[in-house]
Amino acid sequence: MACRMLTKLRWLGILGGGLGLAVLYFTLDPALFPFPRCPFLLLTGLYCPGCGSQRAFHALLHGELGRAAGLNLLAVLSLPLLLVGAVAGLRGWLAGQPRRAAVLYRPWLGWVVVGVTVGFAVLRNLPGQAGTWLAPQ
Repeated sequence: MACRMLTKLRWLGILGGGLGLAVLYFTLDPALFPFPRCPFLLLTGLYCPGCGSQRAFHALLHGELGRAAGLNLLAVLSLPLLLVGAVAGLRGWLAGQPRRAAVLYRPWLGWVVVGVTVGFAVLRNLPGQAGTWLAPQ
């Protein structure tokens, strides 16, 4: 009983922390404040799959979907999957079901996510129109 209560408190803490980060990102523009920069970009000069995602999430919080997609298209396209995972996780948590029953714990989905992420990283660093279109602006 005490262990289950600690688990619920942990999830409430995670939810509170997530809401706190959302408030932080809503109020502070990552382009203007000293948020951490991408170490991969600093070391290699290449864009990683996450480059531009801080500014993209800030734009999404302000309802600027087009700007967010221009900063990191993969981050914007992954939001429905994250939402499905959050809803499935919350539903399982409330029903007392194990998390591994959720759709996000399927092995094929993990491989798809890895493949799409690697492909996105390669495409956004290619010279030419595709690289320019997918690079953070």
